[in-house]
Amino acid sequence: MNPATSDGLADSRSQHRRPAAVMFADMVGYSRRLEQDEEQNSNRVARSIELFKVLIGDYGGQVANVSGDSILALFESADQALRFALQMQTEFRDQAVWDDGDPIEFRIGLGFGDVRVDAGNIQGHCVNVAARLQALADPGSIYLTAVVRDALRDRSRLSFRSLGPQSLKNISEPIEVFSVTQLRSEIALEADKAKTKPAPPMAPSRYPSVAVLAFANLSDDAATDHLCRGLAADVIANLSRFRSLMVIARHSAFLFSLNSNTAREVGRRLGARYILGGRLNRAGKLMRIAVELIDVESEGVLWSDHFNTEMDALFHVQDEITGAVASRLATQINFAEWRRGLKQPLDMRAYGLVLRGQQLILRFTKEANAHARRLFEEAIEIAPDFGRAYSALSRTHNLDWRYSWSRNPSASLDAAVSFARQAIERDRLDASGFAELGFARLYKKEHDEALAEYGRAMTLNPNDSDIIAEYADCLVYVGQPSKSIELLERAMQLNPYFPDWYLWYLADAYNALGRPNDVIATVRRMHNPDEGRRLLAANFAHLGMMEEAREQAEAVMRLHPEFTIGRWGHRPPYRDKSILERYIEGLRKAGLPE
Repeated sequence: MNPATSDGLADSRSQHRRPAAVMFADMVGYSRRLEQDEEQNSNRVARSIELFKVLIGDYGGQVANVSGDSILALFESADQALRFALQMQTEFRDQAVWDDGDPIEFRIGLGFGDVRVDAGNIQGHCVNVAARLQALADPGSIYLTAVVRDALRDRSRLSFRSLGPQSLKNISEPIEVFSVTQLRSEIALEADKAKTKPAPPMAPSRYPSVAVLAFANLSDDAATDHLCRGLAADVIANLSRFRSLMVIARHSAFLFSLNSNTAREVGRRLGARYILGGRLNRAGKLMRIAVELIDVESEGVLWSDHFNTEMDALFHVQDEITGAVASRLATQINFAEWRRGLKQPLDMRAYGLVLRGQQLILRFTKEANAHARRLFEEAIEIAPDFGRAYSALSRTHNLDWRYSWSRNPSASLDAAVSFARQAIERDRLDASGFAELGFARLYKKEHDEALAEYGRAMTLNPNDSDIIAEYADCLVYVGQPSKSIELLERAMQLNPYFPDWYLWYLADAYNALGRPNDVIATVRRMHNPDEGRRLLAANFAHLGMMEEAREQAEAVMRLHPEFTIGRWGHRPPYRDKSILERYIEGLRKAGLPE
């Protein structure tokens, strides 16, 4: 593909020259696919190219040209280009688990330098280099130059392998080429942090406590990783529905494995008396799954089983595991009654898309959230009655609203309400739909309605720590901060390596109770206190610690340059306006602009 005119580049940029990171991607075996079975492969190919095109913009890039199976794109920085390229290679690798036929693969080349936009035509030496690197690359890989590598600001989780100087077609001098891999996942980094923390105390409980660990991947293919986590996460969600079980949240449970820790050590660190571990070996659509339930104190196996199954029967395996664990650890469970009516997608591709999207959401970045939304939308196209896809889609709009990623916050909140209601219409036994609707209605300041939705979610899934924490935050705004603290303590017991936002909600509760010292101490426990800096500024000011208050106010303005008290003051949905007025008074004293 030669660089050519793109609809995405306006003529007003004629004769414009600027530095850019250039990405050139090409599908492997495009012509062969269409020759072998055009009818079957044309839709898959078209969907893959379309996903590439829409996600480039979400990751801060610009499509310069699309020709058949090849894509040329520009990014402002090398970091943006490489982050996008890594995620797309991961995306198509994971997609291969769920697709029939040959997996879709791309070769990607990255260059960096000055490009010239002349009436929409993209030209430059780095464009030609990126195209040649793509042709040289192995399927599913990313090749780049030393110039790109040196332009990266963050290389902390990357590994580069030099392929030596390469003679590229029509390039006069040999260029040193590197292949790149992503070294550590977010989960692995979180696990390292967890090892440095003291184990939480084992809290007394009238119910048995169990931690379900991510299943070990015995396959050679790293694409199976997300399936191992997704299968375990669904077992956790299923078990969390039983009131007579205390189930450790996946955020904490997935930080540990029985490969590197004893069952007793994992149980001690998670506050669990029982551990469910599993192993998954996949060959195409065939899977062998082995599970065992371990008593932490004795390290004896209470129950074990193995399942030889195909992908389409995965839900039956989840049900069998859930039922076996529940029947051994809990009492008075009518499993058949609980199970009746729960809906699963007719197409496993939709389930795979939701699993992949939910993994992206946990990154809490703007581009990952947009990426997840594309996957959920595709899942709905495939399985229009899959309620879980709608509640997951609602969550992306909630996050857009919560983190100010949306250009139209009101429309994002409306979309969150709409998709949550559609989720409930399709599956009234899925707690996530009610929880999403509760969140959106709270921030629409429909307080009683929000409480009712959260109440339904808690009835359906009383042990989901994230739902408990979000319900607790709702209670702060409706005037029950003391009860909120009780619920947050329970959420932290279920999720001992809880994310920062649990502490943010706890600080909100202390703020509503007028306990500034507790607010400050709580925010300071956050790994990244940025979302709590408004609370810090206001509460330092209430304590008369004006130097500290002004320091936090300056940090707020660095993070949110357009922040004003007038604009922000309409956001928190306090039923008791006096709490909001006191909060605003503290922000004003700290020196934040009106």
